[in-house]
Amino acid sequence: MPQEIIKGKEATPKAWPTQGGIEFKNINLRYRPNTPLALKDLSFKVEPGHKVGVVGRTGAGKSTLCMALTRIVELESGSISVDGQDIKKIDMKALRD
Repeated sequence: MPQEIIKGKEATPKAWPTQGGIEFKNINLRYRPNTPLALKDLSFKVEPGHKVGVVGRTGAGKSTLCMALTRIVELESGSISVDGQDIKKIDMKALRD
C-alpha cells in the first residue's frame, strides 16, 4: 500500500489554526478506485467562531467529512482549507494535533 504523504509543503504558524474558519470547495471523495463517490461536489464554509452540527441518516457522509478533514482519506478533487491554508499542503502532524 502506498505511504501517505506526511510532510507538508507549507509552514503553519505555531498556534495554528488561529481563527478556525473551514472551507470545503467542490470536493469529491471515494474510498477506492472504481467505486461510487462518497462525497460529490460538496462545498460549504464555516465562519470562524461558529459552531456546526452535522446530522443525517446512515451513509449520508458524516464520518466521511471528518476523515476528509483529517486526511485519513484523500480527496479525489477539490480542496479543504482551514484559516485559508489548503490542508493538503500542511504537515499531517500539524493538521491532526
